[in-house]
Amino acid sequence: MIGCYVTGILPRPKKLIEVTRAYDRKKVDKETLEKAFQEATKEVIEAQVQAELSYITDGMLKWQDLLRPFTENLEGLAVGSLARWFNNNAFYRKPVILDTIRRTKNIVASITYIQFLPKDLPWKAILPAPYTFAKLSENKFYKNEREVMFAYAEAIREEIKNLAEIGFQYIQLSDPALVYNPLKEKIPKDMLVDVKEALRTAMKNAKVRSCLHTFFGDFSEILPEALDFPVNDLGIDMYETNVDKLKEYTFDGKGVALGLLDARGSLIEDEDELLRVVNELTETISSKTCDIFVCPNCDLEFLPWEKAREKIEVMSRVAKTLKARMHAHG
Repeated sequence: MIGCYVTGILPRPKKLIEVTRAYDRKKVDKETLEKAFQEATKEVIEAQVQAELSYITDGMLKWQDLLRPFTENLEGLAVGSLARWFNNNAFYRKPVILDTIRRTKNIVASITYIQFLPKDLPWKAILPAPYTFAKLSENKFYKNEREVMFAYAEAIREEIKNLAEIGFQYIQLSDPALVYNPLKEKIPKDMLVDVKEALRTAMKNAKVRSCLHTFFGDFSEILPEALDFPVNDLGIDMYETNVDKLKEYTFDGKGVALGLLDARGSLIEDEDELLRVVNELTETISSKTCDIFVCPNCDLEFLPWEKAREKIEVMSRVAKTLKARMHAHG
């Protein structure tokens, strides 16, 4: 299978930004704001449908940051101070853990515009991965980070089960903290074993396809251990990863989501160049049975919507060309 999809929060279209600003200044009412969210959501879904993406998200326009819906809706947590989102000019609110983490209601479903998702195409949902959630939290309750990771993994297992029941077919767990490594320190092997077990806990009995998507760091640093993670696909930030080291491994039995579109830069990629990279990689890292997804390296929300839309179209064309080539060689 060769496919493509988006990997995170999409940017808000201009009209929605204007209305949210007006709402903040008390110039428009809640109803007008809600209507703007609905219109913008339809627009970003339509762009994905038009580009024939393999899995469709609702764009996550209501998410202030990746962690916020969980910070605000899991029991035992409080919303903490603003902190920098890795090495970007973006911020998130720190989850502060004050008590046992418990899930008492549906979180993602309650802020997703499920009614606008196309009935005849598969849907995708995106959640923070256990390791990243633990790493970015302020823990005032559990003994250590490991305990936070497992408590959160337990909580999102129910969440994932609920999403599968509603009809989501693909769950992406976003794990930037697992590869973000400004100090160049190796993650200890036993930590990677814990990460694997926390993922097993989160995905237990989940009847969905799954991906662990990493970004802001070098994926080759968590190889070969990542090849054993209990997910179907592994997402790789191709702008941060040492490609030569990547080529030392084969991804048999795992799909790869190649973050070939730079969501942190507005320059539109050259399609031939992307195709060259994919061809070079697939010759070394995959057996013929490996599924490949072409995707942005991280959330496109860092870009203006028009630019993000262009990148979605590029990614779609690259996937189609790849598919045609594969059939020709088939």
